[in-house]
Amino acid sequence: MALFDLKLRRKFLIDGVFLFLVVFLTVGVTSIYVSSERTFYWWDYAGYNTATVNTANLFRESPQKAWAGVIESLAKEKNLLISLPLVPFILLFGDSRLSYILSISLIYVLPFRLLLGAISAQLIPVYPRRVFGSTVLLSLLIPMSWIPTLRGYLDTGGCVFVGLAIWVYLQDVRLKSWWKVPLIGVFLATAILFRRHFAYSAIAFLGAASLQAFFELFVLKNRKQTALKYKLLLESGIKLGLIAATILTFLMLVAGDFTRSALTVNYGNLYVAWSLPVNDILIRYASFYGLGTWLLVLIGLAAGILRRILVPGAAVFVCLFGVFSLVEWLLVLRYGYLHYTIHVTPIAVLGLSAFFWTIWLTLKGNVRYLMLGAAGFYLIVNAAVGLIPVKVDLSRLFVSNFGPLVRSDYGEVVKLVEFLRKLAPDEEPIYIAGASNSFNANILRQANRQLNPPQGWWKLNTIGRPQIDSRDSYPLPELLQAQYAVVATPFQQVLPTDEQVLRSHEQDVVKVVWDAFTQNWEISRDFQLLPEQFKLESGVTVRVYQRIRPTDPATAVRTLYAMQQQIVDRPGGQLDWISLRQSIYTSANYSVSRESNNLYKIVTHSIKNSHKLDTSFLYLGAISDKAQVTGKLTLANKQCPGVALGLTLWDKQGNLINSAQMEYDRKSAINLNLSVGGKNTTYLMLEVLSSDKQELTNQCQLEINNLSVGSKPK
Repeated sequence: MALFDLKLRRKFLIDGVFLFLVVFLTVGVTSIYVSSERTFYWWDYAGYNTATVNTANLFRESPQKAWAGVIESLAKEKNLLISLPLVPFILLFGDSRLSYILSISLIYVLPFRLLLGAISAQLIPVYPRRVFGSTVLLSLLIPMSWIPTLRGYLDTGGCVFVGLAIWVYLQDVRLKSWWKVPLIGVFLATAILFRRHFAYSAIAFLGAASLQAFFELFVLKNRKQTALKYKLLLESGIKLGLIAATILTFLMLVAGDFTRSALTVNYGNLYVAWSLPVNDILIRYASFYGLGTWLLVLIGLAAGILRRILVPGAAVFVCLFGVFSLVEWLLVLRYGYLHYTIHVTPIAVLGLSAFFWTIWLTLKGNVRYLMLGAAGFYLIVNAAVGLIPVKVDLSRLFVSNFGPLVRSDYGEVVKLVEFLRKLAPDEEPIYIAGASNSFNANILRQANRQLNPPQGWWKLNTIGRPQIDSRDSYPLPELLQAQYAVVATPFQQVLPTDEQVLRSHEQDVVKVVWDAFTQNWEISRDFQLLPEQFKLESGVTVRVYQRIRPTDPATAVRTLYAMQQQIVDRPGGQLDWISLRQSIYTSANYSVSRESNNLYKIVTHSIKNSHKLDTSFLYLGAISDKAQVTGKLTLANKQCPGVALGLTLWDKQGNLINSAQMEYDRKSAINLNLSVGGKNTTYLMLEVLSSDKQELTNQCQLEINNLSVGSKPK
């Protein structure tokens, strides 16, 4: 008994030392890396950080409001559920960038590394403790197991639940214990709740399990076990169907609105700008890991299966899951952002573990040590190349460099931000005519966040959308509202070699505004160029324009026509109606929404920091010679004496063709039925006017439902 206790204590001691070593390396590498950065984070690199810190601050101020905010967010594409486990860490250790990254590393990434070790121990049926430990250490040598987290992504939280589902499944690939069926479903559903793109992991899981069932059916067929094969096939189908049903049921119970939306949205069309050509995505994934890594992975899995080192059932599932994941991300979706690599990294780690243990168990003598030594040396060099703060190019045999982010023009960005802050102290809208990985509206806002106290950082009102053709809309409303325009030369756009990447020619909605100022379009004459210039890295020069007069309707119409001529295909988020006085503090199409194919809803929302309403709406659809506008008008405030609705027709040269007007008050029928006629009409403008010739205020806010544009019957 004493000897047994001694062995048990020794095992606990070894496990404790090993865990301490992994934690020490995690904290050490993360701290050194983040402390080496000198930059302003942007887009995804800043968004998750900001959301998590804001959630933590809200818990500090009012836990009740914080929980309400988390629950409300469950209906959105990006909810706050994944940030919740990080909140205690942020509250204890502060809201610095280092604290945020460490919280992800210790709360999500560390458990996921341990899960990979546990899965590997089920895959390789020898020396389970050594297999577990070696796999965890191997995961530390894969740069892509670090980089998404170091860039600010917390998506590894979803990977933890996918890993748990795989771990449970590999313990019993036939799922003889029925309680594991709903457990796997809940794990996969939780991963999807954390981040929507883990739905593809669930598809890969179910696809791999289904093919594995057919594979076993094929084996049984050869053995002429006909009765058994159909029974097993039926059981497998039922169990996998129950897993899918559990996923859907859990999602509907926890986040019904999100689930219904996700099932109806065409994400292929919505995210087409992020879908790269096959050649480009293959090159990116080669550079994410290094071709040498992929060679070791392929050798490890193939040799492990052929030499029967790997457990057959587990090996088949892991390989099929890997194939499904690779097909999804490299051939179907083709999204090139760093955080999507977390769907592929587990396969790389398990393949490397299979390589090392297959070599160890099948080879002898110097050959064994030579191959293991060469592979280990490659992985160490590969990890260094990927993480060190020095750019190293060793071809695609090794990983590309993803060192700490350092801006050589840090001080100049500070000067630009301070200049804009003084120029627009009352949150005047500032249009940023550029959207690259080194210059965009979000960089300037995040720089202001770092430079100014929390209560004032948001006062720099830079306009960051529209940015992407397939997702956004024409930039006319934002440009009409802008009091300043910041133009960077040469034009700043996302490049195919950038980390946050888009396919080529997907930023015409940004380029068209840049052209308006650099090519002296008519609307640019409503601004004057200020003398200040700012020199950023890579030879970028930034200049600022200040509005000197409002843009008249005729100029706005001509500008829109010029935009449409330059942007051949209508932007993916552009509706038939566009608000010309859209508050830039809201999302695109905030005042206009589609009720059905041809029916719209318009709401005259208040413009922030103003008593005015967004009261001018332009119709972009086809217009007949005798246009008729119908709808149901609602005046929400009884104190409003009434409003007048005006229709004007315009041609593409900005000439007013015809107009009509009708007054509405609370005593009238409130049925909108307004007609106007004219030839060669390109646009129809609907304006909400005051019936007493005064500026409309909040008390006359209105809604128009079932808004339709058609032809007046003869």
